[in-house]
Amino acid sequence: MTFQESGLVFHFPSNWLVRKFDSHHFYRGISGFGFKGVDFIALPPEGPLLLIEIKNYFNRDPRVNAPVPPEHLPAPEVLADKLYEKSADTLEAIDAIQRYYRRLWTYRFFLAWSFRLKRRRSEWVFWTLVFQRAHTQRQAQFVCWLESDDGQTDWRETLCIQLKALAFDPPYEPLIVSIADNPFSPQLKVEIIS
Repeated sequence: MTFQESGLVFHFPSNWLVRKFDSHHFYRGISGFGFKGVDFIALPPEGPLLLIEIKNYFNRDPRVNAPVPPEHLPAPEVLADKLYEKSADTLEAIDAIQRYYRRLWTYRFFLAWSFRLKRRRSEWVFWTLVFQRAHTQRQAQFVCWLESDDGQTDWRETLCIQLKALAFDPPYEPLIVSIADNPFSPQLKVEIIS
């Protein structure tokens, strides 16, 4: 599966279940109520559910051969709070989606058949597995995919400190990654749109 987001191309492996959450119909239904959502919800075959938010502060203007000036970047503490809010709101939305599905008799009746038929790409199965991993097994990981210029190292380090100081639930240390330090490689490939 291939997605474009914020000047980057994400190539997810075929055995991962992935939804572009901020454009999904469930998110569009709740975003008007002040909910914030991450860019991607990814379910690898093993390990935690990944809530992935993309931030690209890399200077993409070829006429300017310099990093984005610090005064044009968001304050690290403000950005960290926004990222934390997106993570918390996404987990709350996953819970709300599960409650919605449980009210549908068709879901309750056919879900077991969907699993038996290995219809892993169906919406019912995807959201059920996401809920189980996040809320039942309490295995969720917030990933901030942060691309920035070399001249922004102090700003990036401050953002990392601010973000890691927040109390995520389920408790985990958020990952701050980029193309240069991609812990999901070689499965997940990411490149800058040229």
